[in-house]
Amino acid sequence: MAEFVGDIVGFIRAQSLESFVRIFWLFIFTDLPRYFLMDIYIFVHEFWFKKPTQEQNNFVAYLRNSPPLVSVIIPTLNEADTLRWTIRSLEEQSYKNLQLIVVDDGSTDGTAQLCSNLKAIYPNIKIYRMAERSGKAAALNCGLQFAEGEFVVFVDSDTTFDRDAIINILTPFYDPQVGGISGNLLPRNGSQNLLTTLQHIEYLFVISIGRRVRGRFNILPIISGAFGAFRSNLVNSERLGGHEPGPGNDSDMTIRLRKLGYRIVFAPNAYCLTNVPSSLYNLLKQRARWDRNIIKNRIRKHKDVYNPFSKNFRSRDVLSFIDTTFFHVVLGMVTVLYILDIAIAYPEFLVFVLIINLGLYLIAEIIELFIAVGLSKRWDDLGLVIFLPLFNPFKILLKFNRVLAYFQELTFRSSNRDPFSPAKVRSNLIRW
Repeated sequence: MAEFVGDIVGFIRAQSLESFVRIFWLFIFTDLPRYFLMDIYIFVHEFWFKKPTQEQNNFVAYLRNSPPLVSVIIPTLNEADTLRWTIRSLEEQSYKNLQLIVVDDGSTDGTAQLCSNLKAIYPNIKIYRMAERSGKAAALNCGLQFAEGEFVVFVDSDTTFDRDAIINILTPFYDPQVGGISGNLLPRNGSQNLLTTLQHIEYLFVISIGRRVRGRFNILPIISGAFGAFRSNLVNSERLGGHEPGPGNDSDMTIRLRKLGYRIVFAPNAYCLTNVPSSLYNLLKQRARWDRNIIKNRIRKHKDVYNPFSKNFRSRDVLSFIDTTFFHVVLGMVTVLYILDIAIAYPEFLVFVLIINLGLYLIAEIIELFIAVGLSKRWDDLGLVIFLPLFNPFKILLKFNRVLAYFQELTFRSSNRDPFSPAKVRSNLIRW
């Protein structure tokens, strides 16, 4: 082992600045500035420069003293084991003026009976059941028909919430230009196994930090369907048309809201916990669906955003699209090409290069973890540091899966056959 380490050190010492940059260009020019330097920037900004305005303080006082009605729409499908906890965490919110609307999308387990039991416990809950499964978008739109609140919050039926989550996600609405707000997500089952632990780290980096960065530059691309808030007058059927059927309806609604000229922001202190896949097969299937939606929504369906002659052309939206497309689509493919490049150009040193890369990423990720914990104040997450040596291989695996999903969507439009929507819905989808 000592000899092997000595060989690696000798390899590093033998490199000139030019050769070092040539070998490790992916880390130096992409991941270092995007995921490390920007994290440091947002940490400094949050602690030293971000201060609540008088308008924000006044709005929070309004929410506490004269809380407007907020409609919370909860679509559910075969979630009898989790729905009760979602309802309970909403009932225990510090924000009390809530209209809870549960829409059962034709569940075949014990969800219908559970809804009846919940109605007996919480009489004010509105419960609607669809005769047969029609898809999440249909369930959300059904709930919208009965929403009476000034604001509407969409949540998944396997999520639970910090006690102040609702008031924290509403706070950015003090700005009249804000049309939608994304909440902060963390895995509830993050300690279940190694795979869910690595997803916990990923959520800390990509959501808790990454969405702060994108929100800061007004390029936030998505309001997660698990926990997002909107102005009711914007998402109703007369203005925005509700959710469109098929996978990716959360990112699609976010884009359409942007096209109306409204800002999309991130509420970092509005925490919810959600279940993440605990098996590799389910994780790769979930991520492939998410990745295919990037191609469908940002390259095909809403490509008019790139057209300077379109009424929907706005520089901030172009930057948001470019950011998402470049750092997901382009860099996903570039990572695969980088590994092939090193394997061809430096076959005798491939193991050294991969190990040094792991070391570089590990150093950056340790710092990133400390930044994430410093921002969230969830100090228990510091224990995740022992899993960081496995995090970069985990990311590489997801990037290979991502490239495959892009190929499937670009070549076969696989999103049109995604079982996320029932067959009767898929047959009527617009083929973007």
